[in-house]
Amino acid sequence: MLMTTEPTNSPYRTVEEAYTRAGTSSSNLKVDPDRRGDADVLIAAGWSPGMLGGALMRLRGEWDSVAHQRRNHPDADAVHLLARLRSLAQVLEAVERWATAKHLADARTLARTSVCYWLDPTCRACLGRGAALVPGTPMLGRVCKACGGSRKAREPLGQDGRRTLNMLDDCVGRRNQSMKKRLHVSMHRG
Repeated sequence: MLMTTEPTNSPYRTVEEAYTRAGTSSSNLKVDPDRRGDADVLIAAGWSPGMLGGALMRLRGEWDSVAHQRRNHPDADAVHLLARLRSLAQVLEAVERWATAKHLADARTLARTSVCYWLDPTCRACLGRGAALVPGTPMLGRVCKACGGSRKAREPLGQDGRRTLNMLDDCVGRRNQSMKKRLHVSMHRG
């Protein structure tokens, strides 16, 4: 499952990390035939099939930026922050169409709830700690009853929600594989 938004400990970036960086904070989009750079990542993304996978990767990058701002400014208006997610409407529309085509109940609610969970599965009861705070102290106490210590909220909307989350992860996974293949081919041309 590609739910993590935390950077990896590896010295190598994942395709998703490379795409997010290239699309949001690159200062050099020059194409160098001897070295892979951010421009190559964006070119590979453009060649890759799977529009929903690409839109989900863009949405994840936008969400990471907004979530970072929210951590620094907890009083920020959530509606204002969500309005900054330019890819959100496109993703919601595509997921709603998919759910309708699969004859899933209440496609609109399913799309909204699943995409929100996909972006941030953090347990709200323990704020992702996995345990409740002991009142009046910075100490963690018992395992969170809501998440059982997993740090993730329960997946929404039963089987339909699980099916939708699997589809979202599959779209991103296929997009990543396609980008890896394109980048590998472009780097090994003679």
